[in-house]
Amino acid sequence: MTKAEGHGARSAAESAAASPPSPFVSLGGELQLSNLGQLELLRGMAERGVPLRTTVRGFSMAPFIRDQDVLTIAPMDSRAPRVGEVIAFTLPNSGRMAIHRVVGRAGAGWLARGDNCSRADGVVARDDMVGRVVRVERGGRNVRLGLGAEGAWVGALSRGGGLMRLRMLWHLPHRAAGFALQRAQGLPSYRAAGRRLAPRVAIVEASQADVATVHHHLNPRALYSRQPPNPHVTNWVARRGAKVIGFVQLVYHPEADFPWVGHWLFSLAVWGQYHGLGVGEALTRRVIGRAQAQGAEELLLAVLEDNGRAIRLYRKLGFERVTLAALEPAFVKEREQSGRRRIVMRKRLSAAG
Repeated sequence: MTKAEGHGARSAAESAAASPPSPFVSLGGELQLSNLGQLELLRGMAERGVPLRTTVRGFSMAPFIRDQDVLTIAPMDSRAPRVGEVIAFTLPNSGRMAIHRVVGRAGAGWLARGDNCSRADGVVARDDMVGRVVRVERGGRNVRLGLGAEGAWVGALSRGGGLMRLRMLWHLPHRAAGFALQRAQGLPSYRAAGRRLAPRVAIVEASQADVATVHHHLNPRALYSRQPPNPHVTNWVARRGAKVIGFVQLVYHPEADFPWVGHWLFSLAVWGQYHGLGVGEALTRRVIGRAQAQGAEELLLAVLEDNGRAIRLYRKLGFERVTLAALEPAFVKEREQSGRRRIVMRKRLSAAG
């Protein structure tokens, strides 16, 4: 994880006491720092013997430390690091900061490795270590698992790759169940029963929190950065109760965005366990209705040509395959690079009633 990609160190004085706020500090604000910025701040705090409390970004220490957890990093003291401790250090080759676990000794240095990494970082010298993680906070609560005595076991397993193998075994039953569900979802009887018996799903415009939820679901290893609102983009989510289970976008591209011009349906996604229940159709119909209300004459979309399930849905709703010559070179290049290509489908729209 945690090459502490700086979502920002919060005020460095959080652990220092309740002194009056500086006139240069905005209450409730957050100091946005890069990885190297956090490293310099951590070094400065260590020189003063003061711990730093900071938000970290990344996934290389999952599941014990997760993206956007808040860590308290204390200065390194005279005691040598123990196997299993989580330390902040500079990477041997890049000079950037990482926050990984000590997994063993190596001559005059120590080996460090992220709990979710397939390889070690190399040998870390004592002088390259700038702090130890003494507390992990998630959602306002302390997380102790992985920082106590069990850390030594985690470190020993991680050094030989055993931790990664255990993770694979842990997920094996879930993968088997997912495969069985996927086969069942292809049966007409499953889809018919599911649409009758499944709880009601609501389609609502997505909030910023919804967009973040969708991002973490679809891109669990990618960092999320909040984007400013775009008047040409409307996002919807499908909700089952309070849970988000699907997502879609309507995007309008003006002439300046050639060749992606016009109203486009993008990013239709339904979480796997809810396939076959009509959620994708409901999301698509919402996009069609909004495009029609905006006066669009047609609605376009791009879909992988081997995605038969999605293509059948779009045809059911009146989309037909078309060729946009300006986009063909990009699609051909995609096929050369990945072995798959997209096609364009279009639905003619009538004026809103």
